[in-house]
Amino acid sequence: MRLILAGLLANAVSGLIYVWSLFILPLETTLGLDRSDLGAISSVSLVCYTFGIWVLPRILARLGLRGTACLAFGLIAAGHLCFGLAPSGWTLAVGYGVAFGTGAGLGYGLALLLASRLHDRLRALGIGMVLAAFALSGIVLPLVLGDWIAAADPAFAFKVIGLSSLVPGLACLLTLPRSPAIADGSNAQALAAAPAPDLPFAVLSGIFFCLCFVGLVVVSQAAAMAAAGGLAEPSRVTTAMTLGYLVGSLIGAPLADAVRERPMLALLAILCALGVTAIAWGADLLFLIGAALVGLSFGGSGSVLPVLVGRRYGAQLISAVYGRMILAYGLAGLIAPGLAGALYAAQGSYGLTLILSLGFAVLSLGAASFIPLRPIPGTPSK
Repeated sequence: MRLILAGLLANAVSGLIYVWSLFILPLETTLGLDRSDLGAISSVSLVCYTFGIWVLPRILARLGLRGTACLAFGLIAAGHLCFGLAPSGWTLAVGYGVAFGTGAGLGYGLALLLASRLHDRLRALGIGMVLAAFALSGIVLPLVLGDWIAAADPAFAFKVIGLSSLVPGLACLLTLPRSPAIADGSNAQALAAAPAPDLPFAVLSGIFFCLCFVGLVVVSQAAAMAAAGGLAEPSRVTTAMTLGYLVGSLIGAPLADAVRERPMLALLAILCALGVTAIAWGADLLFLIGAALVGLSFGGSGSVLPVLVGRRYGAQLISAVYGRMILAYGLAGLIAPGLAGALYAAQGSYGLTLILSLGFAVLSLGAASFIPLRPIPGTPSK
C-alpha cells in the first residue's frame, strides 16, 4: 500500500504536464508569443519528460528512492516558480520546459517502478491505478480552476501551482519505504542487461509513437482547438480528454493482462481513430466525445504497454525495456505540439493536423498485425 500511495502522489503531480493547453491562450496574450512558439516550448517539456523517465534507473542507483523523489518534486516546483517569479519566454522554456519536464519524467518513472515491483497478482492493477493518477491534475484543474486560469496572470498561476506541488511532494517523501531493495543498483544493471531491440519491440514502439502523436496533439492544443472550433467552454475539452485518459489508464493494464497483444493494440488504435474523427466533425458534444476517446486510447497505451513488456520480456525488465520504448513518446513529444502549432499559424485552422492525426491512428491499426503471436501465460500454445 505504501508503494501504491507513493506512486499515486508522484504521478498526480507529474500529470501537471497534461494541463498545458489551459495556459496557451493566457500566455499568448501575456507574452506575445504565437502558437508555434508555445508549441515548441511544450515539445521541450515533453522531450525533457522523456529524458527524466529514461535516466531514472541511473539517478535511482545514486540517490535512492527518497533522494530521487526530492529531486523530482524539487524540479517540478522550481520549474513553475522560475517562470512565476520572472515571467518571460526564456524562463518559460527553461523553467517549465526543461526543469519541470525533467522532474515530471522522474516522478512518472518512479511511480511506474514502484507499481512494477508489486506482487504478480497485483501488478497490473497497481500499474493501472498509479498511471490513472497521472490524469488527476488534468481533470481537477480544468473543473475547479479552469475559469480562474483563463482570467489570471499566468505568472501568478505558475507560482501557486509550484508552491502547491510541494505539499504532495512532502507526503510522497514520507510515504516511501526506507528499504533499499527497490533503489539499489539492480535497476541500472537491468537496464544494461535488457535484451537488444527486436521486431516486437520495434512494432510496439512504432504503435506507441503513433498513439502518442495524436494524444500529445490533443494534450498540447485541446483548449486552443476548442476555442478555434467555437466551443463555449474550451477548458472542458481538457477535462474530457484527461477523464478518458484516467479510464484508459485504470482499465488498460488489467485488460491487457487478459487479452492478446494484437486485439488489445488494435482496440487502442480504433478508439484513437474514432476520437480524431469526432473532433474533426466539429459539433460541441462530438468534440468532447472525441477528446475523451483520444484520451482513452492515449491513457490506455501508457497503461497497456508496460504490461505487454512485462509479459514478453519479464516483470523485472519492465522499467528497463519500457525506459527504452519511452523514446517513442519523446519523439512524438518533439514533433507533435510544435508541428500542430506551426500548421495552425500557417493555415489558421487545425484541419491538416487532424488529417495527419487520423493517418497515424490508421497506421497504428495496421502495425498491430505485425506483432508476433504470443500465448497468454497459463494458456496452451497454438
